[in-house]
Amino acid sequence: MDEKDGAHLKDLLLRRRREMLDRLQGLETDWQALSAHDIEREEEAQKADLYSLFDQFEEQESQELADIEAALAKMVFGDYGLCEKCQEPVGRQRLELLPATHFCRKCAEELEEKLQKPPVLPPTV
Repeated sequence: MDEKDGAHLKDLLLRRRREMLDRLQGLETDWQALSAHDIEREEEAQKADLYSLFDQFEEQESQELADIEAALAKMVFGDYGLCEKCQEPVGRQRLELLPATHFCRKCAEELEEKLQKPPVLPPTV
């Protein structure tokens, strides 16, 4: 990866990190506002559902933010753009679409396939 490509991908990661931090801050503000409202009893279930959705969203955002931070650290150490499984370069197009990816397309597909298969249990006697 040349210097220009690296700078462009770093810019993508930094912009995405800023967007994520802004969104997490907005989510926290919304969550606090929701907590402050006195609501009717019948709305308690709706409030619980909203809390669950906020929690799931925050967890996903936090994971993506951690992936971005890891990618930025890899840039510093010079191993950004290498697949964590096979150590081969991740394609430029994949990095453009998923700048915080950990795996090349082939390894990502293998991992996804492995995660979707149910575990094979040994036969019982």
